[in-house]
Amino acid sequence: MNIIKVVGLAVVLLLAAGVCGTAAAEQVDINEIGDVTTGEMVTISGTTNIAPGNRLAVTVTPIGFAPTNKSAPGGAAGTSGTAVVQKGNATANTWAFEADTTGFEPGEYTVIVEWVEGDATASTKFTVSEAALAMPTATTAPPSTTRPATTTAPARSPTPTAAAPAMPLAVAMAACALAGYLRRR
Repeated sequence: MNIIKVVGLAVVLLLAAGVCGTAAAEQVDINEIGDVTTGEMVTISGTTNIAPGNRLAVTVTPIGFAPTNKSAPGGAAGTSGTAVVQKGNATANTWAFEADTTGFEPGEYTVIVEWVEGDATASTKFTVSEAALAMPTATTAPPSTTRPATTTAPARSPTPTAAAPAMPLAVAMAACALAGYLRRR
């Protein structure tokens, strides 16, 4: 009779571990950002399988960012903030973060997006270019008010990092519970 209880308990624990192991890991993806000009507003956005209403921490830092002497003139700027996951379509939810690149020095920047309440993270890079200087003209015609079209580079693959599956932890917990039960007998 006791063997049947032990086997039944082991089966229930293994089934629970299997269900936990097949659950989808949380994932965050970042859309391609492309090249940006200093002083431009840029939308950093992406998709996720995390439920709407959750918060994502977004950090933009220059590559090679390191602590500096506080009495020295300011170095490269960066920015950070949060994005709230919005309801998307049947396959993915969406998120977006507006970043002002005013004060950013030309160069490469890293974007890291992290789920505040979990392990899902993603990162990508983009380049900030110096704004072109306007050349004075010899004509007296009024300046053009149209903006040149901006183009973006081909999409880079983001580097998503999914949360680890729960299967090994659930199996370890089942084994510990079974060992504890058998020691009491």
